[in-house]
Amino acid sequence: MQSALAGQPSLPWQSVSLMLPQGTEAVAIEVELSDFQTMEGSHNLYPYQSALTYSNPVRHQFEIDEALYASKSVYPAQAYGKLSTHFMNGIGFAFSAFTPVQYIPATGQVMYATKATVRITTEASKSDQTRQLWLNNDNATRAMRLAQNPEMLQNYDSKGRTVGGYDLLVVTNQQYVSAFGEYEKFYEERGLRTKIVAFEDIISTMEGRDNPEKLRNFIIQEYENAGIMMVNLAGDVPAIPYRGLYCFADSGSGYEDYDIPADLYYAALDGTWNDDNDNRWGEIGEDDLLPEIGIGRMCFSNQNELNNMLHKAMTYQTDPVLGEFRKVIMAGEHLFDNPESNGSQYLELLIGTRDDNGYTTTGIPEYYEFNRLYEEEGNWSGTKLRNAINQGTQYVHHDGHANTNYVAGWTNSDITDNKFSGVNGVVHNYTFFHTSGCICGDFSSDCILERMTKISNFAVATFGNSRYGWFNEGQTEGPAIHLARETEDAYYNDRIPYGGMALREGKIMTAPWVNAPGQWEEGALRWNFYDLNMMGDVAVSPWHDEPFTPNVDYPTEILEGMTSMEVKVTNENGEGLKNFRCTLFRDEKMIGLGYTSEDGLAIVEIDDPLDYIADLKLIVTGCDAWPQTVSIECLDTPENTMHNVAIYPNPNQGQFSLNLPNESCEILIFNNLGQQVYQQSNAKGMTAINLEGLNGGVYFVQVKSEAGVCVLKFVRE
Repeated sequence: MQSALAGQPSLPWQSVSLMLPQGTEAVAIEVELSDFQTMEGSHNLYPYQSALTYSNPVRHQFEIDEALYASKSVYPAQAYGKLSTHFMNGIGFAFSAFTPVQYIPATGQVMYATKATVRITTEASKSDQTRQLWLNNDNATRAMRLAQNPEMLQNYDSKGRTVGGYDLLVVTNQQYVSAFGEYEKFYEERGLRTKIVAFEDIISTMEGRDNPEKLRNFIIQEYENAGIMMVNLAGDVPAIPYRGLYCFADSGSGYEDYDIPADLYYAALDGTWNDDNDNRWGEIGEDDLLPEIGIGRMCFSNQNELNNMLHKAMTYQTDPVLGEFRKVIMAGEHLFDNPESNGSQYLELLIGTRDDNGYTTTGIPEYYEFNRLYEEEGNWSGTKLRNAINQGTQYVHHDGHANTNYVAGWTNSDITDNKFSGVNGVVHNYTFFHTSGCICGDFSSDCILERMTKISNFAVATFGNSRYGWFNEGQTEGPAIHLARETEDAYYNDRIPYGGMALREGKIMTAPWVNAPGQWEEGALRWNFYDLNMMGDVAVSPWHDEPFTPNVDYPTEILEGMTSMEVKVTNENGEGLKNFRCTLFRDEKMIGLGYTSEDGLAIVEIDDPLDYIADLKLIVTGCDAWPQTVSIECLDTPENTMHNVAIYPNPNQGQFSLNLPNESCEILIFNNLGQQVYQQSNAKGMTAINLEGLNGGVYFVQVKSEAGVCVLKFVRE
């Protein structure tokens, strides 16, 4: 990604995101560049310019470091940037960046290395991360996506917990707890165990220097003890408080804010965010850029507003208006002159697979139906955008100017049920709204984005900035679009179904760049990283295509004693579907969990070996799919009623004998996933079996005859 300090020559930088050995943190970085090549000719590299805010795009004086451009010394003096350690779900990462380019400004000579070796020196971590380590396969997959050395994960604790106490925490005021009863049932039927907790109870029982810290400490407690994956902050400010974070952005005369409303504070759970106990939360070195959980905020101040939000979230998911989920609105305003900058040039990066600016994202499919309302093409206005939304759409992406009570050509008075009458969930779907504009997501006040979620019609959820959004003039890179690209990639490439979890993934994949040279010192990417929030139900699943019913292959019967089972999820063409969540329940208790891989295969790990007979329930959910619930019977492994049946030897190498009665028997052999691996009929007496091709593990032999049934277990070494 092209970057530099403002006024210095812009160079391409490569992010470093290396997974660390368990129990360590990074203390030093070394970058060895080799095999240099020299570009022909003399080159004048463009001086990097500061990012601009969407709400105040006033041209600053052209920035250029004249002394540096006259220098005959090699630039940059150091090929790598700041080194930092961050933890995600207990897994450590070293972040930095390096450039392979060396430049002598006075002569214009440009050289670049064709090989780079990065070495990280580690030492024992100052903090114990073992309680944060939830190494289920979803978190493991996310860690491997982030790491440039994913093989390091095999050195982490292999006994990572797979099934916690519950998944979705809702924090609200005592008066609204009972209003979430239907909501709780709704998500539990989709395999998300849900708990509603009164904010007053948290404040009265938890320790902390103030109410935001008490709330965060409670979330940390529930994450460590119960394995929660999402938190819904259900209530307006000040009823549910926020933490204001600090950031300085060196753009022109500089921007500084001590109070950026940032629910990232409640999602990124390492450290305190304020180790020196001053009035600056989230200073560099006190931050946590890798959130452990998804976070969302339902901004309501009365029962009617809450009812609207709950109705929209649940109705949208259960009873959508079909035929609209490949229709997307792109609304781009004119941002800047000379060099000309338009919102359209950023919005187009959300479509298809793009590798612009040093990272690759896969966004909205190119074959979708796009309604492009671009100001430079003469078809942009707030009225045109509202009319387009009232005709039905899947998602609205906006890039343009905004403020607390203004966005996309609308003011607060425009956000009414009457003006959005077509978006009522019956004529057309409720929709989602994502903007890069400034301050319109300031939920510490009555901002316009939260108004969209409070009314009966229009938005299920909104994504926007509580303070400034930032762009880079004349370029296709910028802090706001970087986060937007990664969030869309989370939906379409990673197939993450939940809105709050997709935003979390977008921030995780952006995190390695936050401290890169030209970003760390300038601070605009950090600023946008902090102030981008979700307003709406954290667990809502946007439809990104027409809903479909997936095919689920699963064992209808599993045997007592098994510790896992295999589930495969495919589409109508038999193609595997990834990142489907497969949860196994006994009554209301989750006993097993797995996520499908690229080929649609999930290994549902069962916490404890099945030691009971029961009817179990498997719930399968995933992106753009109707939830599927099926029954599985857990069968008794009866005592050996056929008393003479035995296995010799046990354990074995796959060759063994069965001592059977002298009557016709059927032999069925199952692996630990419940898959049948062998079948033989009409066996009797001493019967030799050769299964040398089996992998090592535990297997079950079921013998049936007119005399009865028995199940025996053997170990293939």
